[in-house]
Amino acid sequence: MKLYFVTGISGSGKTTVARALRSMGHVAFDSKINKGLFFFADKDGNKPDDYLPHDESWANRYKWVLNKKMLDELLEENKKADRVFLCGGAHDLEQYWPLGENVFLLRVDAPTMLQRLSSNTRDNNFGKDNATQKKLLERLNRFQQKQLAAGAVSVDALRPIEDVVEDILSQTGK
Repeated sequence: MKLYFVTGISGSGKTTVARALRSMGHVAFDSKINKGLFFFADKDGNKPDDYLPHDESWANRYKWVLNKKMLDELLEENKKADRVFLCGGAHDLEQYWPLGENVFLLRVDAPTMLQRLSSNTRDNNFGKDNATQKKLLERLNRFQQKQLAAGAVSVDALRPIEDVVEDILSQTGK
């Protein structure tokens, strides 16, 4: 089995890509499809009792991280698949990149990110508020450049989802 990572900033289309891949019969994991695959934790792995992302002290203590145990279980359950896609972003995700064949970065521009975050069809509330959008805007270019510098392959996520998925699949031995 070959593991591929699909990452990007909030609003870049990670869940949409995961759903499209799944609808085509591929194995794809995502935090909204696989509840608990990512979660907030402190440096010792402790989960918070509350959710206060706008509290600076809370935000400095807790980070969005990969549930490696759950990923291992999902990979074991799907070990007969030719390839598996892990769609998501987390503070610690880069440390797991060596487990995969490749990492795809869904690149977006600021207007597209904001439009997607504010969309009525968005399936969660993260990023809908002005304070979070401001933080994401400040982080967008730095985040994308960091991912590319670490070896991620750029995928233009401004295109229709069919084109984005085709681009990814064409680079995974479709």
